[in-house]
Amino acid sequence: MKYTGRVGLPILAFFSWMFLIFYSQLFYGNLDYIYILCAIVYIVFGWFLGKNYDIAKFYSEKDYLTQTYNRRYAFNALPKLLTKMNQRKKELSLFVVDVDKFKQINDTYGHDMGDTVLKNIAALLKSSTRKSDFVTRWGGDEFLIVAPYANKNDASIIINRIEKQLQEVSIQLSLELSLSIGVSVYPDNAVEMEELISLADKNMYITKSEKSHGSNPNRVSAAHVP
Repeated sequence: MKYTGRVGLPILAFFSWMFLIFYSQLFYGNLDYIYILCAIVYIVFGWFLGKNYDIAKFYSEKDYLTQTYNRRYAFNALPKLLTKMNQRKKELSLFVVDVDKFKQINDTYGHDMGDTVLKNIAALLKSSTRKSDFVTRWGGDEFLIVAPYANKNDASIIINRIEKQLQEVSIQLSLELSLSIGVSVYPDNAVEMEELISLADKNMYITKSEKSHGSNPNRVSAAHVP
């Protein structure tokens, strides 16, 4: 959680009251202690308001269950990142991740286990990516990963990390978990946000289809890094 409000509002309160204290000293020649007391109260109140602002902003950007970012955050952050990548002539990889047979998990083991699976998948996606990347719960059992400064080779490395950790989570939960992942790369495959997401989503479904006809359906496929 960022501390923008908890830092910004007390600083604003401090300088506001410093101005009033200076004004009192300059025009009245004395400094009433009530100004100092009010300054302290004002700064504390500013910190309290800032804390609540930070909490509200945090939960407006986060998915409650998985503690990943939500769709609103992605729609706000991704265009800015694409602009930055364009200015710096860098690449960005976008992943659409789908939990295979998630409805079957819910139906067989119950929604509590389904929630546990989603939380563990979210955790492994975050730990498999870099600090510069962010993970979004895109909806239901789908996640979106945005990886700035990541080319095709970087995307393949991230997928390999996900696959390795998925095997560990499967053992921990005693479930055969499988993910289907589709990738698109800016600007190689598309330059518009909607087109990037659509292409990654399409590649995810191609991956899912190929896995359903393959010899190892539980493997995370890296075949569709275009």
